[in-house]
Parts: sequence; C-alpha cells; structure tokens
Amino acid sequence: MKKVIDFIDKTPITKLISSILIMAMAVIMVMNVILRYMFHFSFNWGDEIIRYMCVYTSFLGIAAGWRYSGTHIGVSIFVEKCFPEKSRKYFRLLSDVVTIAFLCVTVYYGFVLVDRIIRSGQTSPALHVPMYMIYGIVPVSSIIGIVHMLLQIFRHKSYLQPRE
Repeated sequence: MKKVIDFIDKTPITKLISSILIMAMAVIMVMNVILRYMFHFSFNWGDEIIRYMCVYTSFLGIAAGWRYSGTHIGVSIFVEKCFPEKSRKYFRLLSDVVTIAFLCVTVYYGFVLVDRIIRSGQTSPALHVPMYMIYGIVPVSSIIGIVHMLLQIFRHKSYLQPRE
C-alpha cells in the first residue's frame, strides 16, 4: 500500500496528461486553421475534440492544483487573512475537510450524471463518442482531488504551513 501511495504522491499524472492535451489542442487547432484558409477544408470533428480536450484539461488541472498547491486561492486568502495566527492551522484543516466533503458530493452527483448519460445512450455529434466518456471526467477528477487532499492532510501536513 505504501508503494501505491508513494506512486500517487510522486507521479505527476494529472500534470502530464493536461500538458499533452494542451499540446494536442494547439496542434489540432493550428492544423484546422491552416486547412480552412489554405485548402478551404476543415475537419468537422476538430472543434468538437478541442472542446472536449479543454474540458478534460480544466478538470485535470483542478485535480493537479490540489496536488501542487494543496489549496484553492479563494479559500487560502480567506483563511490566511481573516483568522488570528494561532488558530489558522485549525481553519486550514477545516478548509481541507470542507473541500473533501465538497469533492465527495461532486463524485456522487458526477456518477449520477454519468449513469443518466449511459442510460440515455447519448453520443457526440461529430465524433460519435459516448457522452459518458466526456462527463466521466467530473467524478474521476474529483476522486483524484480527494486523494491529493488526503495526501496533503495526512502525509504532508500542509495545514501546519502558511499558504500563499
């Protein structure tokens, strides 16, 4: 179990996948623009796949944000500026617990959404990809966020350090 936790803690999976998706979005976008203006042709799936890659990048970026900074900017400013120095670590911990609770709700309703999409059989217009694969990033990134938050609390004890 320790090796699994070490792997999760040390491997920048979300960062790597987000970086690859951003590069792929740029390549597809440039390719589509060149084809459109030089050859009066563009792929009908180009805009759609870029949209879905952007969604995936956004949600994986949120999970990566919990991994690399350990907090959300709005919560950090609130905790660091509104409470006395001696009690901040408790409010940082409370902030992390509330974040985990929110992510748990997001996981639950994300799976409810994915289940509904699976039952509807909906597919994307141009790519004909099942839409549950697109919406599935919501619970998956929330689970990744929960794991990173738990690592921040129990392994790194980030609530003891001031946050910027």
